[in-house]
Amino acid sequence: MVLKESIAAAFAEVPYPGDDNIIRCPYNCAECQRIADYFKGKTFLGHTAEDLRNHHVALALFTADAFRYFLPAFMLASLDSYEKGDVLPDAIRFHFEYVQEYRNFFAVKMTNFSPAQRRAVIEYLVCMEGKGAGSSEEVIGMLSEESEYA
Repeated sequence: MVLKESIAAAFAEVPYPGDDNIIRCPYNCAECQRIADYFKGKTFLGHTAEDLRNHHVALALFTADAFRYFLPAFMLASLDSYEKGDVLPDAIRFHFEYVQEYRNFFAVKMTNFSPAQRRAVIEYLVCMEGKGAGSSEEVIGMLSEESEYA
């Protein structure tokens, strides 16, 4: 599949965030620790959709570096096993929409994304829309090259 190859290529050079830079939780809570333990030492390849559905809240808890590094895992897994109403595309889209409300945090996250990575995310969102995952128009606008965050 061309889209899967595009996503993998766009994110191939993103460095692993480090074991201590996966989750941004000052409280060391059990949920954050569970998520950090799951992702610790892993790449964005080889995750099952079921595993990532169980850890979809990670998208909101990741550090900016971990978000950029692990985002392709969620995209690739959902492309392989999308079901209408699947939580993965919704979690990805929601995350972009949510952090956009906190413009400073969103701006920091977006400065790490290359143009190729932005295009890969946009292509993914368009593909998922075609499968019935819901509209991503606002997120696509934020990720476009014309965006204030580009």
